[in-house]
Parts: sequence; structure tokens; C-alpha cells
Amino acid sequence: MFKKEKKPFIKFVSTVEGLENIPECVPKLATKYIPEWFKNVPANLDFLQTQTVRLCPSFPDLFSSAYVVPAWEDSVLRYNKKIDHWSASTGGISNWGTHGNKQMLDYVESSVLGNKTKIIFKSNCPWKIITPPGYSVLQLPMFYHFNKDWTALPGIIDTDIYHEINQQILYHSDEEEVRIARGTPLAMYIPYKRSKFNFSTSFMTETESKKFQTLKMIFQGKLFTTGIYKNLQKERDKDK
Repeated sequence: MFKKEKKPFIKFVSTVEGLENIPECVPKLATKYIPEWFKNVPANLDFLQTQTVRLCPSFPDLFSSAYVVPAWEDSVLRYNKKIDHWSASTGGISNWGTHGNKQMLDYVESSVLGNKTKIIFKSNCPWKIITPPGYSVLQLPMFYHFNKDWTALPGIIDTDIYHEINQQILYHSDEEEVRIARGTPLAMYIPYKRSKFNFSTSFMTETESKKFQTLKMIFQGKLFTTGIYKNLQKERDKDK
């Protein structure tokens, strides 16, 4: 009786012929890049069923909603702080540039995992993203990989009108040289439909209070073990 809503389509297009045929270089769902430490976390810790991050629904929702662009070739990034000199070597597909410190780092004390950012490298990514009208992508770092040497910066790109995704990389290594191997995940991309929101703050209404209390009773002690959260998502999405 009712037609299901047609799923929007996100397309990754390579500007380098043949790159789309190399499995380790092709963008994939983030579920293909779940960090090993997360896989090794037990669901429960003791007989009291103390639950770990492994059962938090926000993690699988992030991994299943994002796409990852991996490194398309081996690259070596170098930075010598003493003489303020950078260089980069690649396999020949593309090159790297930088955002000079006058563009950002001169104005902020940036550090990642306790290491100070020395310079911002910028890739010349051969992958372009095309989304339907009204859709953008959110670029995110591979945060849960906890890379001590470099981290992609977050940002938003309106990929219905602009398709380049040249990753900005914070170089915070203690070493003067960092190698990024082909296939290494660089950044996540989450597509979303743009929308304008009105904004307000208030004390909860009686209706809202009853709703929250009902949900609290449903979820109390059962959120992860019974899959109620996932069931609510399925109920919400069943007619989409």
C-alpha cells in the first residue's frame, strides 16, 4: 500500500584508472576496520555481568554508518622541526602538500594523545564522493585506532556540489619520519541529509517526563543484554 522510501546512494569515484580494482585501496564500510583491541574486549567481566564497551550500541552504529577511505599508496611523511622543513615520498599516484602553520597551528596548542602537533599535511586524494542533492558527508578521524603518529581532522563537505576529500592530517609523531602503508584507514565519512533546526532549552514537560520514565523502566538493566535498543531501532525503521 505504501512504497518504501528509496535509499540514497553514495558513490566513490576514482580519478586514477585501475585503483577501483585494488581491494585494499577501495573505500569500504567501517565495519571492515574495527580495531583489534575492540574485538578482544570481553562482553562481560565477571559473574555480576559487568558490561564492557563491547556491548555499547553507539560503537556498532558508528561502524555500520561510516565509510572509510584507505591509503591508496605507500607514503612517507617527514618533518624536521629544527629547520622547519617537510617532505613527502609516494608511490607516484599523488602527492602531499601542507597547510602552513600560519593557517592554523600558530593560533592553537594542538596535541593528540599527549603529542604536540608539528605540522598539518594535506593529501591529494584520488577518491571523490558524490551524494544526492541535499546530502553531505561528515569527515571523522579513525579515533578508536588511537594512532600516535598522525590523525585526520574532522569536517563537513557538501558532496552534492563539491566532491574533493583531501584529508588534512595532523602530524604529531615524535619521529621525524612516518610511513603510511597502502590500505591504512585514513578517515571515516558519514553521509547525512542536511536540515535546518530550530533550537530551544527548557525544563521537561509532563508528557516528556512520562516518556522518559517509561523508557527508563524499559531499559533499566536490559539495554544491552536483551537488545531492546536494537529492537526499538528496527521498529522505528520497519516502514522505511
